[in-house]
Amino acid sequence: MFFALLEGRSASRYAPPMPTPLLLPIALIQGLWVRQTVPRLPPAHGRRGRYGTGPRGASIAGIGDSIIAGVGVDRQEQALVGHLGRRLHERSGEPVRWRACGLNGADSAMILERIVPHAPAADLYVLSAGVNDAVRGVSPARFARHVEGMVHALRERSPAASVVFAGIPPLERFPALPWPLGAVLGERAARLQAAARELAPRLDVVCFDFPPQLPAGGFAPDGFHPASGACDVWADWLLAAWLSRPPRPAASARGSASPPA
Repeated sequence: MFFALLEGRSASRYAPPMPTPLLLPIALIQGLWVRQTVPRLPPAHGRRGRYGTGPRGASIAGIGDSIIAGVGVDRQEQALVGHLGRRLHERSGEPVRWRACGLNGADSAMILERIVPHAPAADLYVLSAGVNDAVRGVSPARFARHVEGMVHALRERSPAASVVFAGIPPLERFPALPWPLGAVLGERAARLQAAARELAPRLDVVCFDFPPQLPAGGFAPDGFHPASGACDVWADWLLAAWLSRPPRPAASARGSASPPA
């Protein structure tokens, strides 16, 4: 992930839509320029944590790209998974253990091949994937196959686990992405999000869709990754989506340690 937020740029820069093939040469030049000019931030310190004490409680494992790795914040407690663990603890009153298994720059293929095989058992898996697939032009069909493979592998590890797809942000809304780069990547991201949404009911996955507005809280110093405040809002959205999910079929939910909504 390599895009810079240009302070002061607003939605007024968006131009009328054009056929995507006509935009690609310009977007390619813009992408190369941005890649050369934006610093690469390290992942957050730490990989796991706990809120509350006692033998009971729920476990969360974040699986995915730089969002899970916590790029853009100092500590994992400030990143998406840490905020989600804290919010679930505050909501349920039960202890919550959380662990982040993320890799900066990982696309869905890398997540499936390099991260999922080492994922821990958990009650709730949060999958973050898609932005790097959009950047690299991965097709929706291929992306869907990778996501399906992740879910099957994680459910083999923890059959009763819930799985939440964290959603792909609307890249065309990022002030960092000048038109037409943002338009091209936003269109790709929307197709990947649609593929995940279509897949979710069959896999019993909660698929989160971003609202029209990005989460409040701002961006990290690199201008692309979310700051801690934005991660907190995002975590709140994910928790609400998960707790409002319909009950899982009895056979698949047997043994679940999910806290009550």
